[in-house]
Amino acid sequence: DQAYIATSSCNPEGNGTPSVSDTDNDGVADENDLFPNDPLRAGESFYPSSNQMATLAFEDLWPAKGDYDFNDIVLDYRYRLITDADNNVKDIEFYYSLRAIGGTFRNGFGIQLEVAPSVVSGVSRNGNFVSGLTLNANGTEANQAKAVIMVFENGFDVLTNNGTKTVNTDRSEASSRIDTNDLSITFTNAVAPASLGTFPYNPFIFTNRNRGREVHLSGKEPTDLADVSSFGQVDDDTQGGVGKYYVTEGNLPWAINITQHWDYPSEKEDIVQAYLKFANWAQSGGSNFTDWYLNSPGYRDGNLIY
Repeated sequence: DQAYIATSSCNPEGNGTPSVSDTDNDGVADENDLFPNDPLRAGESFYPSSNQMATLAFEDLWPAKGDYDFNDIVLDYRYRLITDADNNVKDIEFYYSLRAIGGTFRNGFGIQLEVAPSVVSGVSRNGNFVSGLTLNANGTEANQAKAVIMVFENGFDVLTNNGTKTVNTDRSEASSRIDTNDLSITFTNAVAPASLGTFPYNPFIFTNRNRGREVHLSGKEPTDLADVSSFGQVDDDTQGGVGKYYVTEGNLPWAINITQHWDYPSEKEDIVQAYLKFANWAQSGGSNFTDWYLNSPGYRDGNLIY
């Protein structure tokens, strides 16, 4: 074999080609492989980013608007996708911090993916917060056509209050410590990223231990276990035939996703009053004031924000 000699000022032509080390033979050189000894894993990607978490916020009195303060469940989260040599997804790691519980309801939280439950080989949870739910052997929720990953069934198991009625929503009361938890979803065979759905997938809460009473982001479909009898009731204007879900007649949602850490309203403070561009954003279908959540001049009333 000819020796490899790198090009230099003394030898501008060099000699030969360098050998490439690929320990796990997955087609990705060790120097570019995050998992050089694992042929099923090679890279990673994040949502919203590797150094930032997004925020989900929910109103739990659906189909009524309620106090519309969007602090009944406030959860920061990040997805880490572990991918193979073909950029297909082998694992999803979900990191979350439940920051606030603005009510007395015992609310649960889950995520629906667009793939079948059978493609999941297992779900590993940090903390057992789903003991009262019915799961398949692989850790997905039972009786679902799509893979539903339940994260917790009662927010008060995750974020313990200090004897206050709500948790981290009233500035006059003692705050509670926020922890970061995680779970991981492993697929039997790596799946195409697009098959999972679009970020943030389909997160939802179910309210006050009533598994059927789900609240989703606007436009996101309910799971198979949702009780759809409340569609069209009180303030809800869901019209599934045209893909309209979980919004009022004026297009106001019951759940929002912000791709950064978000300052939520204090207890009983209407988000429309706290965030002055929110109503315009929502009623425009997300076309106007796409940055409504920022602390920009004229955008919010800081006295109404926790």
